[in-house]
Amino acid sequence: MSYKKPNIKGPRVKMKSTRVMNEVMLRVFKNKHPEYKNLTLADFNTVVKKFNENIIEEVINSRYGVTLPERIGRLVVVAFPKAKKKIIDFGKSNKTGVLSYHANWDTDNRLGKILYQNSVKGYGIKYHKLWTFTATRTFKEKVSIAFKMLWAKYIFIDKGHTINSALK
Repeated sequence: MSYKKPNIKGPRVKMKSTRVMNEVMLRVFKNKHPEYKNLTLADFNTVVKKFNENIIEEVINSRYGVTLPERIGRLVVVAFPKAKKKIIDFGKSNKTGVLSYHANWDTDNRLGKILYQNSVKGYGIKYHKLWTFTATRTFKEKVSIAFKMLWAKYIFIDKGHTINSALK
């Protein structure tokens, strides 16, 4: 099969991003916790980044995932069977000029996915269907690397089953 390389110089659509960690957030934190009145924004960001790194490592290392603070949900890495639709390997296709697909030979044809779940029994979050989770690029990369090595460790969810039935 022939493969048409993408136009690297073509127009791009970029979503506007907003900063959540700003002076307003720091001010709210200081009002809630006056013992940290001398905390700077840079220190605040460093603490939050380190906390996020710890969560990422714990999600990767734990088979059953991590329950997030304030019980706002759970993050779990799970294994799914290979999709029916073939997934194109763009890196290899760009190098060779021939259309090639991911085979997932190193993970026994299983796909690793990060699931965010906030409807766990006993946690009762109001409007839980409005909540969402988008993993950062570093989180996705670390999970991908760990999944290639430890794919048998994670919970396997077959077609037609849910995460709740797998965690029972």
